[in-house]
Amino acid sequence: MKMTKITLSLALIGALTLGMADDTATADTTVSVDTQIEVIQAAPAQERVQLMNEFKQRLMTMTQEQRAEAIAVMQEKMSANAGMGQQTSADARMQAKEMKQEFGSMTKERAMEHSQEMQMQTNEQMNQMQNMNQHQVANQYMNMPANAPASSMGGGAAGGSGFNMNMGR
Repeated sequence: MKMTKITLSLALIGALTLGMADDTATADTTVSVDTQIEVIQAAPAQERVQLMNEFKQRLMTMTQEQRAEAIAVMQEKMSANAGMGQQTSADARMQAKEMKQEFGSMTKERAMEHSQEMQMQTNEQMNQMQNMNQHQVANQYMNMPANAPASSMGGGAAGGSGFNMNMGR
């Protein structure tokens, strides 16, 4: 009984610890995305472009859920900054749209590259099989006797293995 209580207690503590670790990992990602967005907002226009490109690179490494959450946070922060006016929220929408298009085009490019690679591999295999078949036929032709006697070809008038018409005489 005591051993069961100890085991259950340890299992409960382990589960809580793992649950807390997942929550802190998500919170760290969100905090760093938030700080990165704040840095982008505070940066001058020329530096903002470079920071946005770095942000986009970071988005590419995230999972789809994290990426969607980060984009939503960015849109929210950009639209919440009313002091910048309508232009800033329009820019944020435009940037979000551009990011989505970039991710879509990158995915399409990867799919095209993969299909081309697979097609090239298939062609390579077909060429190898054709060459192998041609070599087999050539070897069979080269190994055929050129001037084989009639008896070795399976019959003939003088051959011993042929059918004899003079049965018993």
